[in-house]
Amino acid sequence: MRKTISAVILTAFLCFFFVAALPAQEPLTNEGIIKLVQANISEELILNIIRQQPGAYSLAASDLVTLKEAGISERIISAMLAKSKAEPAPAAAPADLASNPAGLTSNQFQALSKSGIYYRKGSDYLELITEDVTWKTSGAFKNIVSVGIVKKDLNGTLSGPSSRNFLSSPVEIIVNLPPGHTVNSYIVLPMKPKDSQRNFMVGPVNKKSGLAKGAIAYGMEKVGENLYRMVFQPALPPGEYGILEVSPSDSATQASRVYSFRILI
Repeated sequence: MRKTISAVILTAFLCFFFVAALPAQEPLTNEGIIKLVQANISEELILNIIRQQPGAYSLAASDLVTLKEAGISERIISAMLAKSKAEPAPAAAPADLASNPAGLTSNQFQALSKSGIYYRKGSDYLELITEDVTWKTSGAFKNIVSVGIVKKDLNGTLSGPSSRNFLSSPVEIIVNLPPGHTVNSYIVLPMKPKDSQRNFMVGPVNKKSGLAKGAIAYGMEKVGENLYRMVFQPALPPGEYGILEVSPSDSATQASRVYSFRILI
């Protein structure tokens, strides 16, 4: 009798110990269950842990076969199934995420919430820094801003030999369209460094190709409300680039700045 009582007390203590040791914020997974079994933890103790610890189990047919091959008993698998059914369903995604074909996370959507142009670095999206344009061609503002298109060949420069935005290839650029802008409001241009500055030329749109003179072709892929990903085929090679806004405006602000970036090898 004493041995039975001692065994019960020991089991309860071990159960408390293992449950306390498991991180409260990290749910148990298939791999965690397999590790517990391989550590020769008793079935009863593992069952108690499953009941008390949050779980994030993969329980498709192939996963069940893997668990069985790893020596997981049917009682434990049944407990995992029951726990998965008992776990509350994930909160519904916001409307913008639910209609998001690119599968961006809520944090990424938050980072892209303001109008602007962004690039991806790891799992984060960072805003491209703009630079002021010095136009060498007279009447540049009038020829761009008044109608939102380029009416004649224009030459401009950016100060400094390189952009402060360093991107790694292949680049991923996301545009959050401001009011009044469309996917055709931007022109991607190659920059030619010379004498501590970067030069570029842009001209009218070719009626056959639909591409502005001196510009780089790109596509737009919708990834959310007002969010579009620039698609370059082929991928942009290393070098200096800029994105010029040519949307209609009552001021020269947009036509006097370029979203610049440099692509590293």
